[in-house]
Amino acid sequence: MVDLVQVACGIIGFAPAMALFYYTLGDYTFPKAPKPFFDDRKVFLFFALGIILGMVIFAFESWGSTVGTAETVLLLIVGFAAMEELMKLVILNFPRFQRKIDTAFCGLAMGLGMGATFTFATVYSYLLGLPEVQAADLVIVGFLGILFVLLHASTSALVGIGVARGDVKGYFPEALLIHLAFGLLYESFFVIELLEPPLNLAGLVGATAVVVYAYHKVHTTSLPALVRDAKRLLAKEKNA
Repeated sequence: MVDLVQVACGIIGFAPAMALFYYTLGDYTFPKAPKPFFDDRKVFLFFALGIILGMVIFAFESWGSTVGTAETVLLLIVGFAAMEELMKLVILNFPRFQRKIDTAFCGLAMGLGMGATFTFATVYSYLLGLPEVQAADLVIVGFLGILFVLLHASTSALVGIGVARGDVKGYFPEALLIHLAFGLLYESFFVIELLEPPLNLAGLVGATAVVVYAYHKVHTTSLPALVRDAKRLLAKEKNA
């Protein structure tokens, strides 16, 4: 049976993802956009795909968390970041998705799905290890969960934008750098053997700043610029 902890984890994982889903994508479909820039069914399919992929990356990263040495953890952070971003690139860069504007929105939806289930699984596994779950625990893991949703949403969207523009070499490295910067800063928050509290908070603040800035850029700059360029190109083709 579903218990209260599972319900709480579901809310922590999926509520931010769904809020961002409608917050960002709502501007580009009906009723705000008379002519939608993507097929709702296709976008929801990519969100569902992201839900599956989120569990896959959780399984890989859970295995990596059993490794103790600092050097190995550092290598795993880099390796997992590269693997996850390459996985997004392989999926979104299929020939049928190349140079199509809806690929950017599908990438965002896929990233939100990944962030939702990765957060759910990560938070649930952590709370299971506690003797008693307090309200403060839910607040803390809820905040950390939002960071994972922002991370995967922004990086997947950037990869999708690069595929839509035919400029993978320009956008994929940006997504990878965001993931690496977040992973290294986020992990430093937990390495209290090297950075004792409150110094370790600098890592968490830095990781938060990275993903908030990345998603803000996607929402306010990258996606609107893609849409403007697509409209401009379409106008030129009609006038030609």
